[in-house]
Parts: sequence; structure tokens; C-alpha cells
Amino acid sequence: MRSQFHGLKIFQIGLFILILAGCQKMKPEKISIPEYPDLGEVYNSQYRELDSRSLEKEVSLDSKTESNTFSMDTAKWKEELSFFAEMNPNQPEYVGVFEVTETGNMKTLKLRENEIGILKSVSLEKSDENYSKIIATIHEDKDVYAHHREIEVSFENGLINSFSIEGYQKIMFKDTVRFRIRGEVSL
Repeated sequence: MRSQFHGLKIFQIGLFILILAGCQKMKPEKISIPEYPDLGEVYNSQYRELDSRSLEKEVSLDSKTESNTFSMDTAKWKEELSFFAEMNPNQPEYVGVFEVTETGNMKTLKLRENEIGILKSVSLEKSDENYSKIIATIHEDKDVYAHHREIEVSFENGLINSFSIEGYQKIMFKDTVRFRIRGEVSL
């Protein structure tokens, strides 16, 4: 009885070593994490550099439109440009989920089929070292609502000069609400 137990123990130890050795071969030599542009850095620099510039803003909700000009400071710009957080592909949940294509000065990141995320695509156009245009599509589809936005941001000399957000929101058992926000930066 004791020799059977001893043999079983040696077999288990051998099996453990074999499994451990097999796992060693599965370890990758190099892990490559795709690098996506960090729009968080763009957001931080923009709201600081736009301090004291005015914003001409037009908001449309269905058929009603309202326009106004606002004196802005850093805190107001930070809030106004908060949409950058949703269009930033450089977030942990988006590692490896985008198909990247480049055409000329334009880099496009498109969410791969069967991947999950509200950022469906983002296109970034550069002129020299600065962005000249960023276009993003954000779509949330929940059980009780759908929220869709098309965002376009234009830059001049490294600073935002205008942006637009167009989209709709559909809540279950209610009409679809269409909206548009346009902003133009002035001195």
C-alpha cells in the first residue's frame, strides 16, 4: 500500500513539473501593446491655452436654436471640452480593439467588429506636429436608450478654433431627440 502511495506521489510531482515546463513555453517573448494617440494630453493643453478666449456657441434641440457668446476661463473651458474624455482611444478598455489605417496625414482608428466600446471611430489629421482636425463617432446602445454623437474639432496653429457635436438620443417609448452644438473660439 505504501509503495502505491509513493508511486502516486512521484507521478503527481512529475505531472506538476511537466505542466510547469509546458507553461514556460507558452510565455510570450514580447508583448506588444498598440499605441493610440492620447487625446487626454490634447484636452489638458487646450483648456489651459484657451483661457480668456471667448466662445460663440449655438445649440439646437430638434427645431429650436439658441446662440450666445460666453467669456471663458480655464474652468469653463475644461467643462466645455469634456467630450475629449469620451473620444480618447488611449484608455485601458480600448487596448487592441481598433483597426488602424493611415492615409496621408489622416490616421483612423475604427472599432473592430465584435469589440465593445462607445467610441466607434476616431480620425486624426495632423499638419506638421499639431492636429488640424479630429473627427469621432460615439454611440451608446443600452436597454432603455440609445445616444449617438458625431464630433468634429478643428484646430488652427495648434489651438481649437471650432467644434461641432451632432447627434440624437432615443429613450424607450419616447420620440427621438436630435441635437447640435457648434462652438467657435474667438479672442
